[in-house]
Amino acid sequence: MAIDRRIPEVREISHMTSDDLNHFWQKHETQQLSAPSSDYFSQLEAENSTKVVLPCLNSNNSIESSCNVQSSQHKKSATALELNVYAFIEKFGLNNTGFLTLTFPDKVYDFKEASRRFNSLRTNFLNQHFRHYIRVYERHNSGAIHIHLIVNTKLDIRTNFSFQQVAARNYSSASFYLRSLWSELRAHLPRYGFGRAELMPIKSNGKGLSKYVSKYIGKHIANRKEYDKGCRLVQFSSGAWKVATSNFSFFTDGSAQWRSKLQCWALNMQEYFNQKYNGYFPVINQDNYSEVFCKY
Repeated sequence: MAIDRRIPEVREISHMTSDDLNHFWQKHETQQLSAPSSDYFSQLEAENSTKVVLPCLNSNNSIESSCNVQSSQHKKSATALELNVYAFIEKFGLNNTGFLTLTFPDKVYDFKEASRRFNSLRTNFLNQHFRHYIRVYERHNSGAIHIHLIVNTKLDIRTNFSFQQVAARNYSSASFYLRSLWSELRAHLPRYGFGRAELMPIKSNGKGLSKYVSKYIGKHIANRKEYDKGCRLVQFSSGAWKVATSNFSFFTDGSAQWRSKLQCWALNMQEYFNQKYNGYFPVINQDNYSEVFCKY
């Protein structure tokens, strides 16, 4: 059945110039537009469903009040963190890599305060013992913040270390160097507002640790507060060992489909804008489409 087109002009109002609109209303000012049939809008919707529209890549366009949804950017950060932890261990070796956890005795809930204390500790103490590190913040279910670090130790702390004995509070397998680091941490951490700390060798391998640490981002997102947005969850010391950033796109079937539909949408918009600006419109490509559409 053909679509009721007794008011087809209304469909084009959004594309009209001011002169076109004046002409439209002058044409119909003495006429009463007939109401469309009951099937008009359903058929119009079916017709428009066949047109190319700009899809949204794995996201919801509605305004969400929750801040505990792991976005695509968070997933990219977790992936980059996993790659960098693995590269860190490959660079410095499993035996010279430690896992350090820092806590606060007074239950710090504010990232600014946690960052202030950590920066003081880093510049005055940590840099003397651990030249290279990866730092990750984590907010627990209680809301309290902990700090986890992958650190490069100057000497081997893993050889002959027995995790089973240490779990039973027998520390005889720990090297003299590792026990001296424990002593240094106990002596200096309270000066900078920190409480209990734990420095241990890596129990598994580089791949296992990298996956374990990257999960801290997801755990933090599940417990983060509204005012946590914008905080820097991960920090790296300077060094050529860093291999990844979060400035990339995942290559999946969904992303490939999104790019294909985006291309079709841009080509349709190119034709529309060429007509609107009499051909004086930039050629849209994958590198400039965002800038062009923002400008026009």
